[in-house]
Amino acid sequence: MKTYRIAALFLALVMAGSTLLSCGGNEPDETDAGKDTAAVAETEPTETDPRRDAKDGLPEGLQYDGRSFNIYCGIIKENDLYFEGLGETNGEIVNDAVYARNMAVEERLNIDMTSWGYDDAYNTIAGSVTPLVLAGDSSYDLFLGQQAGVTQIITENCFVNAHDIENIDFSNPWWNNNYMSELELGESYRYLLAGDYFISALTKERVIFFNKDVYSEFYGDPNELYEEVLAGNWTIDRKKELIEGAFVDMNNDGITDKGDRLGFAAYLALASVDGYVYGAEIPFYTRDEDGFVQLNMISDKAVSLVEKLNEMFYAQGSCIKTDGENVAIFKEGRALFLGNGMFNLIIDLRDMEQDYGFLPHPKYDESQAEYRTLVHDTALLGGISVASQNLDMMGAVLEVLGVESYRTVTPAWYETALKVKYTRDDISAQIIDLINETATTNFIYAYNFAINGLGNVYRDLVTAGSSDYVSTVEKKLSAGETKLNAIIEAFRSKQG
Repeated sequence: MKTYRIAALFLALVMAGSTLLSCGGNEPDETDAGKDTAAVAETEPTETDPRRDAKDGLPEGLQYDGRSFNIYCGIIKENDLYFEGLGETNGEIVNDAVYARNMAVEERLNIDMTSWGYDDAYNTIAGSVTPLVLAGDSSYDLFLGQQAGVTQIITENCFVNAHDIENIDFSNPWWNNNYMSELELGESYRYLLAGDYFISALTKERVIFFNKDVYSEFYGDPNELYEEVLAGNWTIDRKKELIEGAFVDMNNDGITDKGDRLGFAAYLALASVDGYVYGAEIPFYTRDEDGFVQLNMISDKAVSLVEKLNEMFYAQGSCIKTDGENVAIFKEGRALFLGNGMFNLIIDLRDMEQDYGFLPHPKYDESQAEYRTLVHDTALLGGISVASQNLDMMGAVLEVLGVESYRTVTPAWYETALKVKYTRDDISAQIIDLINETATTNFIYAYNFAINGLGNVYRDLVTAGSSDYVSTVEKKLSAGETKLNAIIEAFRSKQG
């Protein structure tokens, strides 16, 4: 990695941040570089900023004599945005924060750190990484890949149990323990890493965008919808009601299609379904006394949920086959709600003339204790290669990457890009915090491909317009349990 001198002014700017963040990132936008810098300059850090002042517990003077530390990033675009960056400052706040972080890690630990971007999706990364590791190839120390793919890699014993790595302190706030615990096969088996350094998880948080102008036209003050959310009354049934009330049959053909004024526009059902499923707080599994997962897929609430979702997705005013035009329809003011939404979609909405706002996915019903936000399974997570020749310094590098991301990169994306640059009212920022504070994944969702597709049952049913939940699950359950038990037993045997 090339080295450059960083201006003291820039370091002061990127260290501004909030205490209520997890991890995140953003695409570079050179045309708005000046706006980014101005936004940060207006929010100078206070004397007691816990992010700016955060410190790890590593020994003073820890050095590794210029050793190389290599990272395999499965997505080229995200490598160029959030991990390697451009290798120099360019005035764009997130790139410059990434650059500053990488430089700080290299200089503090005296290492040469490089991340390499590859073109691996969720269904190809296992085929790329597993042969390398099993052949003993030590070219890479850390692998970054989409969650749906890396969960398949750990079943091949390619990653080190992070609990066995010295210098990692999971009590520090730059580690997302709730997320990592959800991914664990058992309480002693942590093979996938999440936190501030693994930045794309924040950008992939599921969110509902709503058109405030359309809401005003049909229902009045859009702040009332925010108030419903904050009062805990935002439910699937309530969203269905709003979808139906915002429908206008513009082409007078008697059906809901993309030519109408819509309540809900989605590209397809498929992934649009996930946020509602895993936001409904249904216990699809339990854990035994050792923390190992036991599937518990069938319940009255699980059956009822698919019925609710079909009613909403196929309500008058819902169009879930927009031929990829859902974002354009929403931006043009022809839909109240947008499907397939994640925080990173804000890039596509930045030139939208009408006002939009953010909402969490709704509760199953008002008795649900809190909202739950799903992180999409394309979020990049980390795994430590068993073939690495740098295991002795792995924990130190990850700790410093974590604390520097916590201090600079996350605030740059979350506070400046998301909550200032792309947010159009003060309440939206409050809703964003609510969404982020409840963000996690779900074991059966993350390990879907390893357990016979059980994590995508609702996708399949809603796409088909079917409510036949019990028989669909029963057809998959035996094979799914067999696969899961085989994975667990392999790990039990490995640990002796």
